[in-house]
Amino acid sequence: MKRKILALVSILLLFITFVHPKIGNAQSMKSYLVGFNNIVNESLISKHGGNVKEKYKSIPVVSAYLTDQAVQSLANDPNVSYIEEDAQVHSLGQEVPWGVPHIHADDVNQLGGTGSGVNIAVMDSGIDYTHQDLNVVGGATFVNGTLSYIDEYGHGTFVAGIVSALNNDLGVVGVASEANLYSIRVLDKYGNGNFSDVISGIEWAISNNIDIINMSFGSNIGSKSLKKAIDKAYNEGILMVAAVGNDGYSKKGNVNYPAKYKYVMGIGAIDQNNIIADFSSNGKEVDLVAPGVLVNSTYINGYAILNGTSMAAPYVTGVASLLMQLNPELSNIAIEEILNQSAEPLGDTDLYGNGLINALNAYQYSQNNVNKFK
Repeated sequence: MKRKILALVSILLLFITFVHPKIGNAQSMKSYLVGFNNIVNESLISKHGGNVKEKYKSIPVVSAYLTDQAVQSLANDPNVSYIEEDAQVHSLGQEVPWGVPHIHADDVNQLGGTGSGVNIAVMDSGIDYTHQDLNVVGGATFVNGTLSYIDEYGHGTFVAGIVSALNNDLGVVGVASEANLYSIRVLDKYGNGNFSDVISGIEWAISNNIDIINMSFGSNIGSKSLKKAIDKAYNEGILMVAAVGNDGYSKKGNVNYPAKYKYVMGIGAIDQNNIIADFSSNGKEVDLVAPGVLVNSTYINGYAILNGTSMAAPYVTGVASLLMQLNPELSNIAIEEILNQSAEPLGDTDLYGNGLINALNAYQYSQNNVNKFK
């Protein structure tokens, strides 16, 4: 009996020793695409120890698992045209627009800054709230003849994406991907609006606990009534950010309203080389600059690349929301000071203001001066 058992064990050991090398060969196999000159010869693959995965109908090619030795042998066969690795493809997915890392917003995102819980109103032509890359939680329209705050022009949707396009493997990602977006529609389907509608929008923002208002529009004419509404919103704790305008350089300065008002942060546009955009308005009311050339963002039914100070302002709005989330005790006054003090100086203050918005500098400045802003 013992002899039978020992014999059986010996047979099993021999079996294991025999099959082990084949197991090793299978593990070393890789996936390849084998192209034949004319007619596919599957048996040739098997002859060299390969396993055919699929034979294609429209082209003389098979996908197969091959060892390194099989690849060498098949490469020398006159019937084989070529052998190439079955390389992987991957989803192109979401793009990070150049402006996000340029202002170090991505660094603050990695620290947990996403704008979560911050209420941002994009006061503009509305927002396409059906867009898969945007999460619009509410809003209102003040444009005569409209019933919805949906965007019919595209501008507001573009601005909204810069602020808060979702981090969802689609399209683009915004500076503050988890902020609460509100659409306050004050511009019609042609991009035009009135001061009266803007004032109504500001009042709505005050009544609906908005933290930041982004205003990527402007006028060469001021308004006493608009200034009063802005002053009121500022005193209610709302941070207001606006584009300085696209009128180009002027010796006298030409910052548009509402960016020209004291309690509104006026934002100019730079390119990827930190050079002021030739269209960016200038003057002593410029507070900061941000990316505004060849910016990629959401648009009605898709995405677009645009230029303008309208594109620069929402970068600052997004960074401000990151600070608000990470430092909930900070007031709008404190946020404005932090952003201005932590900017990267770029030169002439009439062109660049205090410099380029820098999210990481701003966060570190706020952390290093906690007692100052209590």
